[in-house]
Amino acid sequence: MTRFLFGNWITRIYAFAVATSAVILLGGNLATGDHEPSAAAAYLIGLTAPVSVIFAPVFLLGDGWLAIAMLWLSVAAGVLLNTLLINMIVGQAGKLRPQRLQ
Repeated sequence: MTRFLFGNWITRIYAFAVATSAVILLGGNLATGDHEPSAAAAYLIGLTAPVSVIFAPVFLLGDGWLAIAMLWLSVAAGVLLNTLLINMIVGQAGKLRPQRLQ
């Protein structure tokens, strides 16, 4: 699983960007004392699009525990799908490189 999530430098950069925006969102929520999705959630949803946009559109996120669950589950699904797609694209690009003769 570690190789799947951090197998190449592109997925590492993507995971770092998502983790950074999640920390900013959580830090802002802890600093204000409000635990509802805020405007910072738009960055997190944008990084994990298109899956998170389908499952938790920003305009449908209301108040309450269900909105928080929808946000974090859609972000988790978006990260997994986007990581899979990045790994597939990088894997296909690796096949296009010329092979060395032995």
